[in-house]
Amino acid sequence: MKKWMPLLLGCVVFLLCPVYAGDLNIVFIPKSRDQDFWTFMRQGVDRAVREVGQIQLTWRGPAHNDDVDSQIEILRIYSRPGVDAIIIAPTDRGRLAGPIKHATALGIKVVAVDSALDGNAHVNFITTNNYAAGRLAAQHLSGLLGGQGTVALLRTIAGSGSTDDRANGFIDYLKRHAPRITIVADEYGGGTRGKAARSAALLLEKHPNVDGIFAVNESTCDGVLRALRRAGLAGTKKFVGFDTTDFLLDGLRKQEINGLVVQDPRQMGYLSMKAAAAAAQGTPVKESIIFTDAVVVTRNNYQNPEI
Repeated sequence: MKKWMPLLLGCVVFLLCPVYAGDLNIVFIPKSRDQDFWTFMRQGVDRAVREVGQIQLTWRGPAHNDDVDSQIEILRIYSRPGVDAIIIAPTDRGRLAGPIKHATALGIKVVAVDSALDGNAHVNFITTNNYAAGRLAAQHLSGLLGGQGTVALLRTIAGSGSTDDRANGFIDYLKRHAPRITIVADEYGGGTRGKAARSAALLLEKHPNVDGIFAVNESTCDGVLRALRRAGLAGTKKFVGFDTTDFLLDGLRKQEINGLVVQDPRQMGYLSMKAAAAAAQGTPVKESIIFTDAVVVTRNNYQNPEI
């Protein structure tokens, strides 16, 4: 037994301390753990890790995307010597700016992904052009309504750069190109499916005759669909959402959802990891902002190979 002790101890050290000389220690902090969007993004991150090699990845985020305090605490925990880069999808563009500036003061390279961040401490920002994507949603909903009627807008949480940009693009498009469409509600629904469903139910109670609805992300879209089904209104309102899950695709197939603006989270994850590794290795930044694509998915095109 004694002759095996050094080997056993060595195995324990190996399991507990997997970072070796030459490895890059990179931390990814998503907005939440409860949305498929981040599962898709993790797939792109893992592909980049395999390509780059010698990366020790830590993936840790809050349970829900409205828990800003937890995300700040996670960022604080990993703002320490030995961490080469942090990739973060900020839950609140303003409140995260200070903690991220602190991380960069320690020499950590920070890459923002998906959602905008105030300040200029981060070296890269990889995202959908969310303002343009919001305009795309408005154009599609306007066409469904024939350029007239009433619509309601359900956001997620205040301070979320990506979703507020979508909402602002949506509003600006209607003001300019569809002046006969009136926005009768513009509300924050909360950061979880349950909160969004309750908010959507209240919205429908206040505006039972609304013609169209736009939901700005996966959780709000999920909540609106559940509220419409419970109220017996699914399929009676023109409904455009954002992001995709099996549940939302089921709504699309049943024509309870008339369009989903879909991003490319795998590509965002892939490019963010590539950018973080390059920054950690001292490679000069060529593009500080990198946009990925978004498209409108409908019942007619969702099975197309490119979609």
